[in-house]
Amino acid sequence: MDGVTLVREYYRLIDEKEYATLRELLGGDFTHRRPDMTIDGCDAFVEFMRDDRPDRETEHALEAVYEERDGDRIAAEGTLFRSDGTEWFGFVDSFVVEERRIRSVRTYTDADPD
Repeated sequence: MDGVTLVREYYRLIDEKEYATLRELLGGDFTHRRPDMTIDGCDAFVEFMRDDRPDRETEHALEAVYEERDGDRIAAEGTLFRSDGTEWFGFVDSFVVEERRIRSVRTYTDADPD
C-alpha cells in the first residue's frame, strides 16, 4: 500500500471503527500530536479513538492529500463532521510514513481553542 492509500485508509478505519485494522497501520513508536494533547504509542492511540474521543461517530471528509516526492511525508486536508452531520472543524494532518506504516501524525485545526 503506498503512502497516500495508507493515509486514506487511516481515516476510513477511524470512521468505520475498525480499530484492530487501524492498529496494524501504525508503526511501533507511533505518536499523534494534537493541539490539545500528545498520544504516544499505538495502543494508547487506538484506545483513545475507540473509547475516549469527544465524539466517536465522526466522519472525515478529505479535500486533498499531498505527498512529498519520496512518499515519506504526506499531508491530508479536510473537514471533520460531528455525528449529527454538522461541521466541527477543518484540519490538516501531517503524516510521517516509514516501512509502509504510519509513524506519526501531527494535527493542525481551525477549531476554536475554547
